[in-house]
Amino acid sequence: MLGSVYGRELEGATKSDVPNSPFIQEDIMNKTHRSLVAALVGLISSLTVGCGDSSGPAAPTTGTLEISVSTDSANVPVDPGGYTLIIDNGPGQAIGANATITIAALPTGRHLVRLDGVAPNYAVNGNNPRWVYVGTDKAPAPLVAFSVSSTGTTDCGGCWDY
Repeated sequence: MLGSVYGRELEGATKSDVPNSPFIQEDIMNKTHRSLVAALVGLISSLTVGCGDSSGPAAPTTGTLEISVSTDSANVPVDPGGYTLIIDNGPGQAIGANATITIAALPTGRHLVRLDGVAPNYAVNGNNPRWVYVGTDKAPAPLVAFSVSSTGTTDCGGCWDY
């Protein structure tokens, strides 16, 4: 007896018979078949997980943010150009000295909102910048309210050219 190959006894076989043995070929085919089936099951599982729940649309990944600015001028001329609003250190967007705007299609999550372009004779009350969490479009838009007040001085060092 030659011994055991792949768990099967090869009775009466010689060494030269082993490579062409039907037992070995059958074992190789079974193992190959099992490997292919396992690979296909894994691929199908990956595709199913990657596609998500097919019973409905994917959850929204954007939301809306509302930002308001109010400026207390205390008899000091207010900059007619307003201010610059910056979200997450992105490009600036103009906002009036007394205005409210809505920013749509922001990715859900935390965002840093900053009010820039405030003249030296004015100050933003409270924190600037401010963190805000934006939820999905199904949630109410959070409001970030900036209040800007005059510092009481009328000399702004040539702030505006009228």
